[in-house]
Amino acid sequence: MAKAKDIEEEMVEDAKKKVEKILNQAEEKAQKIEEQRMEKMEVIQNRLLAREEKMDEKLEKLEEEKGKIRDKQKDLDESINKQTEKLAEVAGLSKDDAKKILLEKVETENQKEITAFIEKLKTIKKEEADTEAAQIISKSLPRVAVDAVTEFTSKTIDLPSEDFKGKLIGREGRNISFLEKITGVELIVDDTPLTVRISSFDSEKRYIAGLTLNKLVKDGRINPFYIEKTYNETVAEMEKILTDKGKEALTMLNLTMMKPEVVKMIGQFYLRSSYGQNLWQHSIEVAKISEAIASEL
Repeated sequence: MAKAKDIEEEMVEDAKKKVEKILNQAEEKAQKIEEQRMEKMEVIQNRLLAREEKMDEKLEKLEEEKGKIRDKQKDLDESINKQTEKLAEVAGLSKDDAKKILLEKVETENQKEITAFIEKLKTIKKEEADTEAAQIISKSLPRVAVDAVTEFTSKTIDLPSEDFKGKLIGREGRNISFLEKITGVELIVDDTPLTVRISSFDSEKRYIAGLTLNKLVKDGRINPFYIEKTYNETVAEMEKILTDKGKEALTMLNLTMMKPEVVKMIGQFYLRSSYGQNLWQHSIEVAKISEAIASEL
């Protein structure tokens, strides 16, 4: 018996170390994601400032060129008027016909210069639009809070007492083993504080196991029959739970009149993640950012 107990304690200790390692890795990953987000924000701000400075320089040069063109246009108008009178007098043409001939000649001779100026103007206008878009995004992002993800692979449930912990484990670990088997997760009992850590890379299994265990804690009854009954009830409730999550997201965004299948699909995002971030939460953030950008337009 003593040897079996030592083996059990050793297994528990190893499991605790594994969970601690997973949690530490998750926290490091969350911190890294937050740092990367802040770095990206700083890069965007610096790029925006550099682009604004460059744009100011280009606008100054454009104004100088516009001034030169206005002066040149003034001289050209005077020259055309003089040549129009001269051509009309020599060729016996009306002033309108003479002016038309001269304008066609001027346009032909200066076509390359005119085209180059138009292209330069188009480029500057595009850069102005890009800068304005960057400014809108820069103003919009700080208005949306982005929380770092901390629950990657585990979830913690508080236990009410040592007595309940004993009932949860059961004789020779039967109850906790059955609960692990039926939910498909790993359960680690921690004495300080008195908690159970639910460990799994499958977020849906982890979520269902958490709900099941919370119900068992609240009811106080623990045995394989009641564990299975509670688990099956929780699984049956999942469709309503996820639909409610879909409604919650839409309410947060002030959206109504959505089709039931769309509401359900949004709710399913609650148990999905992408690049370490909960997809339900991420979708809400994207929608809020889109709203903030729209308000800046």
